[in-house]
Amino acid sequence: MGNDFARKNMWDSEYRPEQMFTRDYILKKYPNLIIKLEYPQPRLKLDGKPYRKCILDIAIPSKKIAIRLNGGYHHISSRQGLKDEFQKEALLQSGWMVIDFDSYKMPNLFKGKYNNKTIKKAEEEIDIMLTYEGNDLIV
Repeated sequence: MGNDFARKNMWDSEYRPEQMFTRDYILKKYPNLIIKLEYPQPRLKLDGKPYRKCILDIAIPSKKIAIRLNGGYHHISSRQGLKDEFQKEALLQSGWMVIDFDSYKMPNLFKGKYNNKTIKKAEEEIDIMLTYEGNDLIV
């Protein structure tokens, strides 16, 4: 990545800047992965009952990894918070690993404007979220 990535007019896309940044960074580390943005999951079940379709912000289908990018709205709306919890549980019950990237934990990723300093910090934030007890969650 670098300055070329930071200069792109990312709002001219159907995807959010943090989605594209995360996708591009993961692909830089793992070039053989197939990563999908806005990936629909139509036939989820929650406790054995059909659950509404959800659309994953970022998905690595071959590994059943879902990355959800939760901006500020997810933390101030109790209704959205409840929906997020049900969705997470339905994904877990369907065999997906769910990793939540929360804006309050990852301020550099969610800035939307990237320069050399914020790129490095956003990459560090992603690395922390993709590591659990010293293990890389994607491998």
